[in-house]
Amino acid sequence: MHTFEIYEEYYDWIPLKSGSEAQTYMLEYGGEDAPNIYQPKESLIAKSYPEDASRTRKEYKRLLWMELNGVNGVPKPVTLYEEDQACLFYLALPGRDAETFFHSESSETIISTLKQIGRYLSFFHKQSIDGCPFVYSEEGLHTDLVFSHGDFSLSNIIVNENYITGSVDVSGIGVRDRYFDLAVMTRDIERHLGNKYLEHFYEGYRIKDDLDIEKLSRFMKITAN
Repeated sequence: MHTFEIYEEYYDWIPLKSGSEAQTYMLEYGGEDAPNIYQPKESLIAKSYPEDASRTRKEYKRLLWMELNGVNGVPKPVTLYEEDQACLFYLALPGRDAETFFHSESSETIISTLKQIGRYLSFFHKQSIDGCPFVYSEEGLHTDLVFSHGDFSLSNIIVNENYITGSVDVSGIGVRDRYFDLAVMTRDIERHLGNKYLEHFYEGYRIKDDLDIEKLSRFMKITAN
């Protein structure tokens, strides 16, 4: 049986809300055999960009590169299916997105989770950029180069039982200035939680006392486009 037919026959497809143009589904295995190492029984995510198959391939390529280079806290790719349209499959990270998670949590939990998000980003930025083929570092603009997420927003951070399991929507990963990701998350925290929570994210990242406000503002303008 063809790979995609196995996914259709043995999994329940549950539509997920997506902040991008992607069509995203949670796939829950329904039982009675068939799936194997290539069609695992764990929960999967099926994702595609119907209007831009190249973007689907781009995200799969980056997931695969991160797996081969030992990047933790991101989804493990399973396969890329291409026929009528490109569709990538990856193992689902346990939990729910931080934006949704915060809706029902106390201020104390929000603060501790934002500190964890800051620490997660700090570790993500420590990934080696040697040999990384995805470079967005225009000279003069990106000066403090790190391994960047590219869309580090609350909706792309997965939280499970008050701890961070990882991040999703990684089609924009690559070499950039660390302030690119800091700016994206700063704007998102301001929008959804308010300025009073920013210091906790910065504290987790360990940049609270060394934040370059001018540089942050510059990147907030850049990432707003």
